[in-house]
Amino acid sequence: MGDEGDLNFLPMEQGENACKSTSKTSQPWPVEAQLRNDYMQRYASKVSEGMALQLGCLELRRFFKDMPHNALDKKSNFELLEKEVGLDLFFPKQMQENLKPKQFRKMIQQTFQQYASLREEECVMKFFNTLAGFANIDQETYRCELIQGWNITVDLVIGPKGIRQLTSQDAKPTCLAEFKQIKSIRCLPLEDGQAVLQLGIEGAPQALSIKTSSLAEAENMADLIDGYCRLQGEHQGSLIVHPRKDGEKRNSLPQIPMLNLEARRSHLSESCSIESDIYAEIPDETLRRTGGPQYGIVREDVVLNRILGEGFFGEVYEGVYTNHKGENINVAVKTCKKDCTLDNKEKFMSEAVIMKNLDHPHIVKLIGIIEEEPTWIIMELYPYGELGHYLERNKNSLKVLTLVLYSLQICKAMAYLESINCVHRDIAVRNILVASPECVKLGDFGLSRYIEDEDYYKASVTRLPIKWMSPESINFRRFTTASDVWMFAVCMWEILSFGKQPFFWLENKDVIGVLEKGDRLPKPDLCPPILYTLMTRCWDYDPSDRPRFTELVCSLSDIYQMEKDMAMEQERNARYRTPKILEPTAFQEPPPKPSRPKYRPPPQTNLLAPKLQFQVPEGLCASSPTLTSPMEYPSPVNSLHTPPLHRHNVFKRHSMREEDFIRPSSREEAQQLWEAEKIKMRQILDKQQKQMVEDYQWLRQEEKSLDPMVYMNDKSPLTPEKEVGYMEFTGPPQKPPRLGAQSIQPTANLDRTDDLVYLNVMALVRAVLDLKNELCQLPPEGYVVVVKNVGLTLRKLIGSVDDLLPSLPSSSRTEIEGTQKLLNKDLAELINKMRLAQQNAVTSLSEECKRQMLTASHTLAVDAKNLLDAVDQAKVLANLAHPPAE
Repeated sequence: MGDEGDLNFLPMEQGENACKSTSKTSQPWPVEAQLRNDYMQRYASKVSEGMALQLGCLELRRFFKDMPHNALDKKSNFELLEKEVGLDLFFPKQMQENLKPKQFRKMIQQTFQQYASLREEECVMKFFNTLAGFANIDQETYRCELIQGWNITVDLVIGPKGIRQLTSQDAKPTCLAEFKQIKSIRCLPLEDGQAVLQLGIEGAPQALSIKTSSLAEAENMADLIDGYCRLQGEHQGSLIVHPRKDGEKRNSLPQIPMLNLEARRSHLSESCSIESDIYAEIPDETLRRTGGPQYGIVREDVVLNRILGEGFFGEVYEGVYTNHKGENINVAVKTCKKDCTLDNKEKFMSEAVIMKNLDHPHIVKLIGIIEEEPTWIIMELYPYGELGHYLERNKNSLKVLTLVLYSLQICKAMAYLESINCVHRDIAVRNILVASPECVKLGDFGLSRYIEDEDYYKASVTRLPIKWMSPESINFRRFTTASDVWMFAVCMWEILSFGKQPFFWLENKDVIGVLEKGDRLPKPDLCPPILYTLMTRCWDYDPSDRPRFTELVCSLSDIYQMEKDMAMEQERNARYRTPKILEPTAFQEPPPKPSRPKYRPPPQTNLLAPKLQFQVPEGLCASSPTLTSPMEYPSPVNSLHTPPLHRHNVFKRHSMREEDFIRPSSREEAQQLWEAEKIKMRQILDKQQKQMVEDYQWLRQEEKSLDPMVYMNDKSPLTPEKEVGYMEFTGPPQKPPRLGAQSIQPTANLDRTDDLVYLNVMALVRAVLDLKNELCQLPPEGYVVVVKNVGLTLRKLIGSVDDLLPSLPSSSRTEIEGTQKLLNKDLAELINKMRLAQQNAVTSLSEECKRQMLTASHTLAVDAKNLLDAVDQAKVLANLAHPPAE
């Protein structure tokens, strides 16, 4: 039998109740779909443009029930509707041809907003009522012939008032029979493809014979008449008689929909309460993928143990599978309930059909399938369970590096699915299993589909995770690799949030409105800024602007390597701590020493910044067993001319215990000792102050030149300048100046043939200049590339110095190693400034953060020059340096 007349025998009030019940069970709309088809075929070209616009927008609202009222205002959404879905489904072609595209689009947008607040069933009933004002939608008209000795061509009208004939449009319908008079219905095919519908009428000597153009049309009329007979008469069963067996009645017709249809809900809708806050239904009519070949396992080889959880179609068990070699394998067994419908069983099996063709180290492995009832899917069991629960349990011990590793592994799995044209559609931490603390695997392919040569997959009647979905998936049920990219970024957000549900503060119905406004998930606290920037790229509203998984694998690999290098650097710094600058809440002067009651501390003259103090390492403290004399401590600026440290330049000093102080014999001797100590401390402070002023003047000169290469090749001495805000040196002029402090010397003029240290310093300077020139043109995520280039160049420089170090005098190694550590600290500072620049890329602090980034890179280049000077000095002492060739 055909579908056209199955439900048209419903009166309007019962049709409304049937529609409401159907909306509750999330089933398709057979009445509305049939009426819509009739409208598009018979009436669409006849109604006014206003009515056609209303009916088309009502159908749009019903079809895309989750779309917000302003979704079609976006050009990309409307173009997707035009190209991917097609306006022909909703509006007559004649109307599209008569109106200009821009005008037609504006009319649709305005009319659609009027119906944005309507629910699905309200759209259907308004469609009914609107069309009923134009046509008699509660009756069907068929062009056929009455066989009464001779054939009369008439329009046969079948409706609530019975079977009537209409000989002309102006004539009144003539009643041929009422439904309560009909006793039997029979369809007889003819040889020429036509058919005869015979109705047995109570009290009539012969049946009413109606000749139709096809057997399908006769069967549609029979279904319609039979429905009215059961509705209006006292017949419980069908009156249709099978054409080959007279005594057998047809029993394939659907039952008459009653006012309360709650009992007709499917088993799927009863089980839909699971995770109802995560999954929401988006119905649609589309094709289903058939099951694949056998992947059989004998049920006796599988032993079920405890229940791990409950899935969409049934329970998930822990079990043991004994393979053909006799080996016991721990497995997870997904079961399908015995009373599951054939349609749901097919959906359940589709996961196994997809999984058996997948082979990737970060995708759950399928062991086998048992297709006989009850159906089982057997997969590998992973002891750590779901990633979401694992993150919650271990959030205090998991490091960011591990979280980035998990994201990278899932991204590699998705890149594999992308290569075989498969969309997953449910990427979330609940569907990722932890195989080991360093390995995760993607699973749960129940929603996955192959898109083959098509551009996208259109969702069928199923429950979908709204809060993880892209706007085009929510609005148009459109699923592509680009929509998987969106979901993957949401999954990364879950991982960096230790399993929090995205948009947990919103209901499913409110998510699309937030996304349409441009709002996105906030940055998790521990998420690196560069990784969050990558997430926002994946959340671009336009699917074509999102990166592909192959690109994401490369980006995540770089981020993972950077996090790994930073972790190693932090571990090294933990062993070799560098001086830290601390800023207390209030500046506190050190208390006077108890053994020297008359000692008054000298005024503190901090030339770096007010209220800053240094946390000095143990080796530079007064209580240290060995203290380098300030007179002999080398400065990086003058390292080339600083004599090497010899044993006599270092003096021993005992710890400052009370009994170790020299006790004066008289008051005069104590006063002399105190004056001598004051003069010595003043000399030390004067020298340090003068050194800092000279160093600052040199740094300012370097900043003016900006290119350290200019300075390296410039042999003219620099003229000190007075700087506003810095103290002018007012120490006693008769003091001899510090060695090498008279002028800043250029890089030594040596033979640079095969000088790897010199070449690597030049390469580092060029990398810093590239960073300076490209920083303003790069997007925030591009900062990593130029900073990584600087880091790799610095690594080569330090490696070349390490190779040369064994051949240099041991007295020079301390300064060289200290400068190497300083360079590593400079690189860490550059990375920190880069992160700040990325994090504040869209704020008012963007330019300031970039400036700090440039300053950090310049400091790195200057310290690299100092390292070259120290190496040159050591080479001269070791007789390894040669003058340049003439």
